[in-house]
Amino acid sequence: MTLSSVPALARRLAGATALVFAVGTVALPATAATLPAQLPPGVAALQDGGAAQRPAGDDVYRDWFTSHSKCVAAGQGGIDRGHWEHYTCSEGDWFWHLWTNR
Repeated sequence: MTLSSVPALARRLAGATALVFAVGTVALPATAATLPAQLPPGVAALQDGGAAQRPAGDDVYRDWFTSHSKCVAAGQGGIDRGHWEHYTCSEGDWFWHLWTNR
């Protein structure tokens, strides 16, 4: 590789990166559209046109999850084991966050 080919390679990489991000943004489904019509018990309902409900002021932060279904499974598992009575899965910029009442 010669020094003169570096700028061309950099332009190709930048173009490929931009294409991947553009396709990924268009191909990802809307989060609200993928949620089930009836949420499991203990899951906070969606309000205000699909915005996730905020946790209550006294709720405890538990963990973050890469998908809504993993967050719901962890929250429901805590209810099943008797660790808490309700939970909320709130959507962040990159992850889903589990909040519980204790």
